[in-house]
Amino acid sequence: MPNFNKIAEKLAKTRIFYLFNLANDIFLENKELANEYVDLARKYAKMTKLKLPKIWNRRICHGCKKFLYPGNNTRVRLQSRKGKASHISITCLDCNHVSRYNIKKKR
Repeated sequence: MPNFNKIAEKLAKTRIFYLFNLANDIFLENKELANEYVDLARKYAKMTKLKLPKIWNRRICHGCKKFLYPGNNTRVRLQSRKGKASHISITCLDCNHVSRYNIKKKR
């Protein structure tokens, strides 16, 4: 007898990746449809209690939950500091929310 939770998780993962790829491809033509795809992918992840992959989680604004497309509705800046934490700051130009992601040093 198959484990339905594993099947549901696998199906949700494939749909999430597919929807994010669709949103990335169609964003320049239709922003509202891309945002709907992202919203649907977030719902799939929430229903199956999956975390969104790090690659795609950083492409969602944590303020307004819209899809971020660098150079179009997003400003990306690199903050480099000696002795302090260097980070990448991503600013959503729709709601002006700033997300910061630390950069780890290689030793």
